[in-house]
Amino acid sequence: MIERIELPTYEPDRARDARVRARCHVALEQRRRRQLAPARPAWRGRLEPAIVGVLCSVYLIEVLSRALRLYSF
Repeated sequence: MIERIELPTYEPDRARDARVRARCHVALEQRRRRQLAPARPAWRGRLEPAIVGVLCSVYLIEVLSRALRLYSF
């Protein structure tokens, strides 16, 4: 016959519960404040990727031109 083992039940620590709850409230408040902060200007959101794209294109063209000169194509 199989013997049943009863496991004890534990109540959560109220002090720890209060600390976790307070940290969660602080995190939620910080997230809310970040969302309410003024966003970047719209032109800046489009300008930065364009600049990076131009710089990458210039770099790629330079790499290809040096490779062509190196192998005399």
